[in-house]
Amino acid sequence: MPSDRAPSDKPQARPRVLYADDEPDVREVFAAVFEDDFDLTCVGTGQEALDALAAREFDVLVTDMRMRPMKGSELLARAFEAHPLTQRILLTGFSDHDDLADAVNNGHVFAYVQKPWDNAQLRLVIKKAVTLRHLEIENRKLTNDLKASNMRLRDDVEAVTRVVSRPRLLASSSAMQKVIAQVSAVAGTDASVLLHGETGTGKELIAAEIHERSGRRRARFVAQNLAALPPELMTSELFGHVKGAFTGAQQARRGLLELANGGTLSLDESGEAPQSLQALLLRALESREFWPVGASEPKHVDVRIVSATNRDLLAEAHAGHFRLDLYYRLAVCPIEVPPLRARPEDVRGIGTPLLEAAAKRMNRELPRIGEAAWRALEAHPWPGNVRELGNVMERLVIYHAGRDVEPADLGLPTAIRASLFPFSHAGAPPSSPPSASAFEVPTSSQSQPILASPEDAVPPGALSLDLPEGGTTFDDLEREILAQVLARADNNQSRAARSLGMSESTFRSRMKRLGLKG
Repeated sequence: MPSDRAPSDKPQARPRVLYADDEPDVREVFAAVFEDDFDLTCVGTGQEALDALAAREFDVLVTDMRMRPMKGSELLARAFEAHPLTQRILLTGFSDHDDLADAVNNGHVFAYVQKPWDNAQLRLVIKKAVTLRHLEIENRKLTNDLKASNMRLRDDVEAVTRVVSRPRLLASSSAMQKVIAQVSAVAGTDASVLLHGETGTGKELIAAEIHERSGRRRARFVAQNLAALPPELMTSELFGHVKGAFTGAQQARRGLLELANGGTLSLDESGEAPQSLQALLLRALESREFWPVGASEPKHVDVRIVSATNRDLLAEAHAGHFRLDLYYRLAVCPIEVPPLRARPEDVRGIGTPLLEAAAKRMNRELPRIGEAAWRALEAHPWPGNVRELGNVMERLVIYHAGRDVEPADLGLPTAIRASLFPFSHAGAPPSSPPSASAFEVPTSSQSQPILASPEDAVPPGALSLDLPEGGTTFDDLEREILAQVLARADNNQSRAARSLGMSESTFRSRMKRLGLKG
């Protein structure tokens, strides 16, 4: 491999010349003639010349063609491969056209001079070779400087483009002002951040805002939802792999950590990481190095982690489903992102730019949302949060472009299942807000995709949800709801699932996640 040794910046009184010849008397003559012009090193074999090149930086290599055991043509070729900036001159006293052609083609010689040489001519050739080397070094330096400048310019343009094109973090409610204040406080640090909130609340947007306000904003912001990755591919996606690391790895691939080096890595649904990946991620955070799959040595990385989840990771850690040490690494600065139903005053501020963006994207006129429609939007519980609001705005542009919009035009559901609000009692549907002590089981009269037949129906009524003095977690509330409904259904999972308006497989999945046995 070519030498990565940088040329010395120190001024040299005389150019460094390496001369290789297997005849001692010729070496003596060469030294006597040129020792006053150059800093000379004379060797007797090709291997000695290669060793000298590896040990010291030379401007020019001068070699005889006919040497043993390594010919001059082979020496030149190997010298070019390992030290391409060192200029090469060939001395030959024979008319061996094949060897000469080999030296020119593979050794990339600067010049060849016939023996016996003319002292003045050879001196001039060596000096020209030294000048060419200095020019190549300067050209390489300027090229590298230009590349670095272009990369900085590209990063600046990308940073500006990201700021302009990324949706703004809009909020006027006191709840979101608290979040923005936390973002401002933590952005200037390298502390890991854990964003907790329901799906669709804009956690990735907040992660991007932290990146843009940080000193890492010129580097990459890389976002990945772990729930979108198959478990068997998570390690390779996060840490990368080398060629041949596993079946199908036909070429090396950089992982997300390496792509985000110097910047920010946003990991959504971080609770989906399997235990094996959690251990690797913990080590990467602690040591700032990681091992690509199949690699023989680690890679160092400088990256900030902003993770996000809609689950109670601390409760899962205490239950043994998530590493507690990793949780504390990720949650140096936890930020709670409130659902949209808990901040109805933000609906207009968020909905208006979403509406304008949809109209611009579709090249349609803006719908005119009336005051009554806005009040209906603000009263809606938004189980899908900001993502659902965006869908509603897009739908209005499609169906009501350039028209007045009344509440009946919004297409909002008339009934919301309580099971859509498993994490927070604060923002349940306005028609049936749950209290701290009771939660109503949906009756068969409610509009649900999965309806229980009369003989399967679970008797409606209040569930006892006494909150302990020290508070509780969303998962504990959901666990208690499922357990009480299951008991009321005589431990019949099908009946319990239908009474909650969900499929039996979904019901069983939640039971498994919450550690319930039926």
